[in-house]
Amino acid sequence: MYQIIRRINLGVDVHTALGVLTQGVVDVVGFQVAAISWLTDALDFEIVSVAGREDARAELMGTRVSLAEMEVELAASDQSGSLFFLPAGRLGEGVGGWIPDLSDVTRGPGQWEGEDTLRCLLSSPEGELLGVLSVDLPDDGMRPAAPRRELLEMYADLAGLALNQARRATALEEQVRLSSAVQAALLSTEADHDLGSLVAACAPSFSSVLQASTFWVRIIDQQNPGHPGEMAGVPTGTVPAATAEILAHAAADARAAWDAGVVATAFLRHGRWVSSTSPWNETQERIRVVEGRAGWVRRSTSESNPVADEQTDLTEFLESIGVSRLLMCPVGVGPDCFGYFVACRDNESGWSAEELEAAARLGRHLGQAVLSVRLLERERVLVQQLKALDGYKNDLVSTVSHELRTPLTSVVGHLELIEDAMTAGAVVGSDAFEVVHRNLQRVLRLTDELLMLKRIDAAVGSEPGILDLRLVARDVVSSLQPQAKAQGVSLRLAPHGGPVLITGNGGELERVVLNLVDNAIKYTPAGGLVEVALERSARFVRLVVADSGMGISADDQEELFGEFFRSTNPSALALPGTGLGLSIVRRIVQRHGGSIRVTSAPGEGSTFTVRLPLSHTRDG
Repeated sequence: MYQIIRRINLGVDVHTALGVLTQGVVDVVGFQVAAISWLTDALDFEIVSVAGREDARAELMGTRVSLAEMEVELAASDQSGSLFFLPAGRLGEGVGGWIPDLSDVTRGPGQWEGEDTLRCLLSSPEGELLGVLSVDLPDDGMRPAAPRRELLEMYADLAGLALNQARRATALEEQVRLSSAVQAALLSTEADHDLGSLVAACAPSFSSVLQASTFWVRIIDQQNPGHPGEMAGVPTGTVPAATAEILAHAAADARAAWDAGVVATAFLRHGRWVSSTSPWNETQERIRVVEGRAGWVRRSTSESNPVADEQTDLTEFLESIGVSRLLMCPVGVGPDCFGYFVACRDNESGWSAEELEAAARLGRHLGQAVLSVRLLERERVLVQQLKALDGYKNDLVSTVSHELRTPLTSVVGHLELIEDAMTAGAVVGSDAFEVVHRNLQRVLRLTDELLMLKRIDAAVGSEPGILDLRLVARDVVSSLQPQAKAQGVSLRLAPHGGPVLITGNGGELERVVLNLVDNAIKYTPAGGLVEVALERSARFVRLVVADSGMGISADDQEELFGEFFRSTNPSALALPGTGLGLSIVRRIVQRHGGSIRVTSAPGEGSTFTVRLPLSHTRDG
């Protein structure tokens, strides 16, 4: 007995200590079979040490009995201190487990029966039920008297002490392991990662903390929850190929878990998946066993429920990846859930309260890291946009300065010539005044188009109304007929059967038609044709402006709608223009929910097609 106490106090391995205790019960107390079972986190009694007969050891070792089943037998037993004796036949069909064959033994008063069951509770000093010491087949064949029962209780007290110390030591070791592992894991989230690198960096360390056989982490694509988003797994490359439905379902579960402040777990029990949720600040309650006669046990306040039948796609997926236990922890910060990570185990080991708390801590810290990465990404995008805006501003100033300098220089030069001529008393010809007038018109046109761009960008304009695009096109064609005739270009509006009503800003849409037709006339040589047509479908109207002019190269078409873009074609470049007309057209069309495209080739003319949505108002 002294050696047993000494070994327990020295902190010897609990399995070794329990083995010595069961062997002591066999050798000293006098039973042919002694077995110790401890209470698992799943509230099952698992036999972990058997001494005595080999046939009993082979059948009993590793078997489990649920707390509920054990409680039924203890409630029916006769109690003496920590001993519970269940006589044969009291429970009708008897009890399970190993039953010796005593058919050849002569029975008498006080004789041990084959189905007799004697158990001694193993408890902590606080009265918590930690396990059970079971004995069978006393050496003398008799039900034990008081002296033997007292000796058996002494061994049970030592076994309870061993289990209590082992549990405390295990809990302390686990706390130390988790603390250091979590600190190391958190370091993996502190580097300046992009989102993909962050996910890949944290997966191995998080998996190590939770001692998972398979692990993966996913940051959800909020716009498409069925899309994988950013994922990484351990072992590397082992992210399960889940369907879009499963991914969307998992995203919804993570959102619900984050809102509820819980970590979700699931495990296989008797071939059926059971799920439970554990609060981040989970507490445990004391449950009395046999109305307190057998002490009490700890039970989590989390609820367990069978996985719903409609989730068979999810359970089949879990079975396909070969896991029996699963933990899913949401990842987020504040009210926002960004994703989740999943830790799987392929054994019977469940998740301790300390592990659930560690998982929750990792989920919150990773959520903070994801938020930081997204803020950095947003900051980088803003910096790029500001740089682009600064470049655009510089280009705009440079281009506008150039566009203004050229005509104004010409104006100043000709005014000086006029002044010199007038000083000398010479007659000033009309050509000089025409040059001044033409260049000032160019300046006014540029100023007008810059102001138009500003109004469009600022979304400034009159309230939209219902207008007939057919009438707009007719008026524009009529106003540009003199210009077309002066250039020897035929301008024609294709007939259309009735009104074409659209909702929009009349002045802006008139500018669209005006710019397109004006360009078509400008870049079409004498003898050419410009045709304007309207094509209507059920939901849209198409404004088509086609010309037989010089055409546009494929390279120029890629930049055609940019501000201040002028064609690289020397013939087109020789004609006056600001390079803003088509940019204005595109912006107005987009503001009205439409689109514009061009079909062209050098020497084959150009066709611009504007598509705009029809008004919901009936137009007859």
